[in-house]
Amino acid sequence: MTRYTAVALYLGCVACLGALGQRRWVEAAPGADAHALSIPSVRKGQADSLGAWMDETEDLLTSSDPFRLSHSQPSVAYDPATDGAPGAGALGGIAPMYRPAMTLKGIVGGPPWQAMIDGLPGQPPGTVVRTGGTYDRLTIRSVTRDSVIVKGPDTTWVLSFRRRP
Repeated sequence: MTRYTAVALYLGCVACLGALGQRRWVEAAPGADAHALSIPSVRKGQADSLGAWMDETEDLLTSSDPFRLSHSQPSVAYDPATDGAPGAGALGGIAPMYRPAMTLKGIVGGPPWQAMIDGLPGQPPGTVVRTGGTYDRLTIRSVTRDSVIVKGPDTTWVLSFRRRP
């Protein structure tokens, strides 16, 4: 078979398949009428009002009391007049947290450094402290050649020398 014969045979097959496809296209029965198709309506959900939902949520929140571990009312009513007063409320006699005014007076020695601090609770002025020392509820975390870090229950102080103006 020559090259021209193969091409002619190929084109003939393409023409026959094209004619067959056209005939099937024209004779094909139309499907359902496009206008006859419809989308069924969606059933509407139950009409709840926002107010009813908010009432249910409020009842749930007030019954579970999420802000108290015991899920019950407190034994003592809140009184803003005594808020923060010593011996008031749940503290029941524990002294309130204090903020001592500490001043770094000097650093002595060499590694390991020691510092003289005024204002440590329960200590005389000029108390010599070292790293790891504990004074009341304050702990000396570190003493370096120019600063002292003092750690309290809820605050950390970095004491350093004042600069001259």
